[in-house]
Amino acid sequence: MMLGLQAPLVLKPMSSHQYHKAGRSNPITPFLPLFRLKMTTHNTLTDLSSNNEIPHYPVSVWETILIVMGAITLIAAGMIGLGIKVLNNAFDPVQAEAIARSLLDYKIPGGSQGVFGINIGSAKLAWVRSTTSPADVLLFVGKTPLNKEVEQEAQQELRRDFENPPSDEANQPFEVLESHTERRLFCGTTILITVEVGRQTLDEFSAPVPAVRYIASRKEGPVERLVILTVNGKNSDKKADEIFSSLRCK
Repeated sequence: MMLGLQAPLVLKPMSSHQYHKAGRSNPITPFLPLFRLKMTTHNTLTDLSSNNEIPHYPVSVWETILIVMGAITLIAAGMIGLGIKVLNNAFDPVQAEAIARSLLDYKIPGGSQGVFGINIGSAKLAWVRSTTSPADVLLFVGKTPLNKEVEQEAQQELRRDFENPPSDEANQPFEVLESHTERRLFCGTTILITVEVGRQTLDEFSAPVPAVRYIASRKEGPVERLVILTVNGKNSDKKADEIFSSLRCK
């Protein structure tokens, strides 16, 4: 008797309808709520994760302008504060005379005191005066960078701005009656200086008094050394000559 080969047994899963027809319940059915809960929780977390992302807003042009303006305002405030500090120090008599003495030595009869002095980069400017009241001697000393683009006439006008300091002496006009040049020794070199003879009004209640002014300048590389000496009162010409002869450049 021959044995026939049997086909392999294939198990097919039953549908929920077949289970119901056979009077049996689907064994997976009790677990369906858990599967649904898991899927619902997963979708909810995914949505929350998407909603919690930090949004990226583009910066508008106006916001950029406001930021730049704010930075400029802070810088300007700092510069203004620095400028006020510099000006306050410039009116310090001790500092003003220290700047003047750093440029040259001088001898003013009766002593001297600083009026205004400033030291910024390569520029040094200082005014000193006699201790008399009103002052009969005013001396300006300075070192300023040369500007090749400025014409000679404009340079001379610029020097005139240094004749009087930003103080009470600025209101004491000097009237020139006669002007000439002289060869004088200045900073170790003989140069032509300008001598102005005239009169000066010290205040609105006083008559003008005789006055003499010496103006000397010398180029030293990229800078110019400038001295303006004004002396008023009796024997102003003799006193001016003595003070100018005492100058020793540094």
